[in-house]
Amino acid sequence: MEKRGQNRSGKRLFVKFGKEKPDKLGFTEDVSPGGMFIKSNAVFPPGIQLQIELTLPDHRVLLMTGKVMWARQVPPSLLRYAKKSGMGIRLTQVNHDYQQYIAALGTGIRGPGS
Repeated sequence: MEKRGQNRSGKRLFVKFGKEKPDKLGFTEDVSPGGMFIKSNAVFPPGIQLQIELTLPDHRVLLMTGKVMWARQVPPSLLRYAKKSGMGIRLTQVNHDYQQYIAALGTGIRGPGS
């Protein structure tokens, strides 16, 4: 059963994230107005607030914050084969440029802070 009330778009974007500062690396697997899935072997437990730096295709770096909703970690040797190794993030502070990027993908749904 789908828990999300928002459309997701499968987009692979470079992302840095961390608790105090964005020093872990990953890629988005899908994005939506209110969240994203970050594929990475570096995961934080649910409930943790993260600082997020998302790099758009035009190389703009967007700063946001988000809360880890769920996480799954697999051994590094299996990361490329794992379907969902990483974290589901609900965005708590959304950059305006991120909202515009999502709208351009055709989701047509506005996220938090709009």
